[in-house]
Amino acid sequence: MLHSIIGGFLVLHGLITSFIGFGAVSNPNAAAMAVPAWMAWWPGPFGRSWAIDALGLGSGAAIVGGLIWLAAGLSLFAGGLGWLGVGPLEEQRLPLLVGGAALGLVAVGLYFHPFYLAAVLIDVAIVGLLWGQFAPARAGA
Repeated sequence: MLHSIIGGFLVLHGLITSFIGFGAVSNPNAAAMAVPAWMAWWPGPFGRSWAIDALGLGSGAAIVGGLIWLAAGLSLFAGGLGWLGVGPLEEQRLPLLVGGAALGLVAVGLYFHPFYLAAVLIDVAIVGLLWGQFAPARAGA
């Protein structure tokens, strides 16, 4: 039961991360999303990359940032399916989850906003908990 709940959670995390990436890729020039007034203390935009905007890198870099989100999300989604025992993804679940979470941390770093703290905690937990299982699997490969 717990195994299925964790797998479902990983799939959901991958879907949410993918949706963020899809939005960034499909509309790289979108305005920052409005946040509640109590969040006005945070200087950065929500839904746009503080780094890409601050450096004035334009829509091409925003698309690359979105692709990072998308790759992270798809990898987490596939790893979650593997966790649930779906076909050939089951054998690849560890590298998919660790790689997706690591890419997710890169994406969150580029687009950081306090609303993404849950994603940071989830991705750090995935890397931290699975790295020990992933590293020996790589060494034996």
